[in-house]
Amino acid sequence: MKNQIFNARAREFMQIKTPLQAVALKYPEGAEVPFITAKGKGELAKKIIETAQENNIYMEENETLVNLLNAEEVNAAVPEEAYSALAVIFAFILEREGKA
Repeated sequence: MKNQIFNARAREFMQIKTPLQAVALKYPEGAEVPFITAKGKGELAKKIIETAQENNIYMEENETLVNLLNAEEVNAAVPEEAYSALAVIFAFILEREGKA
């Protein structure tokens, strides 16, 4: 399963890694940077993934990025170290949705 999550309406994004961990991001229009909306391990990660799937949110697997994001708190802005990787991911999603 590809594991990057993105929803054009909410501009949401999530990273997953094994052992099962998940980090969901949101990048509201007009915001300077994305922020972490949820994160979890084990059963909580499964619930985050299920919710994303139910809402047709696109997913991407990136162990390095999820490790970096998992160190942050929920509602925190993503760290600057993640900007380059996230820019590539969001550009891919926007292009895929015909918005680039």
